[in-house]
Amino acid sequence: MESTGQIDSGFSQMASLPDDRIDLARGALLIAKAGYPDLDESFYLGRLNRMAAGLIDQITAKMDPLDIIARINHILFDEENLRGNRDNYYDPDNSFLNRVLDRRMGIPITLSLIYIEVAGRLGLDVRGIGLPGHFITALYHESGKVFIDPFNRGEIRTDDDCRAIIRNHLGETGATDPNWLEPVSRKEFLIRMLRNLKLIYAQADNDVMLYRMVHWILTLEPKAAVELRERAMIYEAIGDPVRAIKDWQLYIANTFDLENEKSILARIDYLQKQIPRIH
Repeated sequence: MESTGQIDSGFSQMASLPDDRIDLARGALLIAKAGYPDLDESFYLGRLNRMAAGLIDQITAKMDPLDIIARINHILFDEENLRGNRDNYYDPDNSFLNRVLDRRMGIPITLSLIYIEVAGRLGLDVRGIGLPGHFITALYHESGKVFIDPFNRGEIRTDDDCRAIIRNHLGETGATDPNWLEPVSRKEFLIRMLRNLKLIYAQADNDVMLYRMVHWILTLEPKAAVELRERAMIYEAIGDPVRAIKDWQLYIANTFDLENEKSILARIDYLQKQIPRIH
């Protein structure tokens, strides 16, 4: 079993890589080690390899995209019986790739990750589309782009379907923003997984795991304003004013929170006078 320090070190090494060198499946398994530190990474990567192996002689990039999608859907949702967990959506196991593969059940983003990874092993270009509230994928093909919804057994989604999802979460203004239909980077993909877990652990009052998710988000995106603020407050709560001050200063430097800047500066001044309770 890897120690917490070893897992954190592995995550930091992964986060330091350029985006195009990040392996999504390995990144997701590193996240899963927060809950399952003894998981066998090679076993679960092998599971993904075996899913793809069942399609290797059936699919080429030149095929009709709807035929490609139908064949992938058959393997993943009929033979492997992957499905969305609608009954217990906020179970953290839905965000841990090992448990999603074990239970064959997950949420939109983890099912999308499996879809992307299996397709990638077949030489296909499938990417994550981070619609608000509902993660999907898109197959990029010489004939165009096709949106796929792995949480709903790989159903095809039109542009209008996607905009309806956006509209449902953000209103009419959000639905007109074309950026929502563009693929997310690999780091953004992992950050969204971590934010799902952050919300779950905050609601469960699990401060240890909450801190870890916040810290890992900042490892991937050091200027993430929301998490800088959250980590500063965590450091304050555990009696570490030095780290709290650093995060508050980064927060001010990277946001335009003019309304609260004066109170944050006063907070920093107060913290500078405190004696650390943690060393």
